[in-house]
Amino acid sequence: MGVWAWYFFAKLYLAASGYIGLHVLANLAFAAALALPLPRRWMRIARHVAAVPLAIALLYHDSWLPPIARTLSLTGNLKQFTLPYLVELLGRFVDLRVLAMLVAICAITAILGRKLRLSTFVFAGLVLVPLGLRVAALDWHPQPAAPVAGTDAIAAPLAAATPEVLERELQAFYRKEATRRVVFPAAAADNAAPFDLLILHICSLAWDDMDYAGEREHPLLSASDFQLRNFNTAASYSGPAAARLLQAACGQTPDEQLYKPQPPECLLVNGLQNAGFEPQLAMNHDGHFDDFLGLLNQRGGLRAPLLNHDGVAVRLHAFDGSPLYGDYDMLAHWWQQRLASPAPQVALYYNSITMHDGNTVDGVKLASGKDSYRYRLDLLFGDLQRFIDLVQSSGRRAVVVIVPEHGANVRGDRMQIAGLREIPSPAVSLGPTAVRLVNLPQPPTGGAQRIEQPTALFGLVSLIQSLIRENPFAAGGSVDLAHYAAAVPATSPAVAENERTVVMSHGSEHWLRSPDGSWQKYDVAR
Repeated sequence: MGVWAWYFFAKLYLAASGYIGLHVLANLAFAAALALPLPRRWMRIARHVAAVPLAIALLYHDSWLPPIARTLSLTGNLKQFTLPYLVELLGRFVDLRVLAMLVAICAITAILGRKLRLSTFVFAGLVLVPLGLRVAALDWHPQPAAPVAGTDAIAAPLAAATPEVLERELQAFYRKEATRRVVFPAAAADNAAPFDLLILHICSLAWDDMDYAGEREHPLLSASDFQLRNFNTAASYSGPAAARLLQAACGQTPDEQLYKPQPPECLLVNGLQNAGFEPQLAMNHDGHFDDFLGLLNQRGGLRAPLLNHDGVAVRLHAFDGSPLYGDYDMLAHWWQQRLASPAPQVALYYNSITMHDGNTVDGVKLASGKDSYRYRLDLLFGDLQRFIDLVQSSGRRAVVVIVPEHGANVRGDRMQIAGLREIPSPAVSLGPTAVRLVNLPQPPTGGAQRIEQPTALFGLVSLIQSLIRENPFAAGGSVDLAHYAAAVPATSPAVAENERTVVMSHGSEHWLRSPDGSWQKYDVAR
C-alpha cells in the first residue's frame, strides 16, 4: 500500500477528532483496490495515477463540506467575492495543530512502513475506529426533555436517539407545523392609537457570535420589552431566512417548500395589510446579490418599492465589493419620509447585511475577520439604538422588532470552519430576538419579559399579532407585558435546515441529518 497508508491513517485521525466523517464501505473498497498485488510495474504506476483523483473525491465525500452539486451551484456567488475575502476564506481551512499532527503521522508511517505491513493496520483501523465512534456518539439512555418555561408539568423522557427515532420526530414536527396558523385581525375603523411596525432583519447575528464578541447582555437587547432568548431562525442563508420570516404566519416548513407558491394566509405581508398596515421596504444594500430583492417579491409577497439610497453616505463595502450604507443613516433616511407620509400605520421590512462575513469598514483597517466582527457589531448596535432614540424623540408610537436572519459562525467548530454556514448548526441558527414598544403612554408593569422557552418565527409573528389585536398603546392604564409573553407559543424541537442538510435538537443535544439521510450527533467542539 506504501504511501497510501498515510492517507488512511490521516483520515482516521481526522475522523476520530471530528473534523470529517468516514464512509466505511467506500474507504474499505478503496483500500482493498490499493492493496491488491499487481504483477507489473506499469500497472502499479497507473493505479497510483488513477487513485489520486479518487482519493481527493473520497476525502471530499467524507468531509462535512456540502454535496458537490451544491458547491457547484454556489460558484456563481463565489465569483463575486473580492480577492482578499477569498484568500481569507482559504486561510480558514488551515489549522496549524492539525497540520502538525498530519506531518507527525506521515513521519511515523514512513518509519514503521520499513518494518511492518501497514495495510493490515489500515483495514483494522477502518473497521474499529468508526465502530468506536458510533458507540461513543450514540447515547442509548433516554434523555430528559427540555422543560418549557411557564409550565409545571414534568416532561416525559425522550426516546433513545436512534436514526429511526430522529427521523420520526422530524416528520412529526413538520406535520404539527403544517397545522399552525396566525390570523391577523381586520383593521379597526376607529383605531385611536395607531402605531408603526418596524421589523429589522439582521444578517449574521447569533448568540454564539455575541458570546465571542462579549456582547450577550448588550443594552440594546436587555432594555427591550420582550427577549426571545431561545429563538431558532431555522436558516443559515439570507434568502431562505427572509422567505421563512415573510411566510411565518404559518408553521415552519421543509426547506424545499419555501420556493413553492404559498397560501395567501401564510404571507405575513398579507396579514399586516389586512390589519391596516402599509408595507414598506428599505435595506442598507442594493439587494442584487443572489437576487435577494426578487426573492422578497416572489416568495415573500413583499412588493413595496425599495427605498432609494439618495443622499445616504456609504459606510462599508460588502464581501462582493458593493457599497453598504450605515444602518442609522439608512433608517433615519426612511424615517424622514415616514414622517411625511399620511399612512396611519406602516409595516417596514428593513434588511441589514452590516454583519456579513467579509465586509470591510471604510477607513478602518482591522487585523482579521473576527476583529472586524466585533467592530461592526458595535457599529450596528450603536446605530440601532440611535434610531430607536430618534423614533422615541418624535413621539410616534412604534413596535420595533430586531430579529436575526442567521448567525455568522464567526468562531467555527470542528465540523464547519469559521464563516461557513452550509450546516445550520446551533452556532448559526440560534440568535437574539427582541421587541421594543416605543412611546407607551405609561411604563409597563412586570418588567422586561425574557422568554426562555424554545421559539421560532411562528412565535414571533404570534407576538406581533397579539400586539395588533390588543393594542398596548390604546390601553387605559399600564400595560402588563407578561400577558403578551404568556401567549407566545413554543416551537420544539429546534429544527434548522439548509437545502437537504438538517440539524435538530433532541433533549440537550443536536443531531445532524446529512443530505444522504444519515444521522449523527453534531460535534460543537472547537
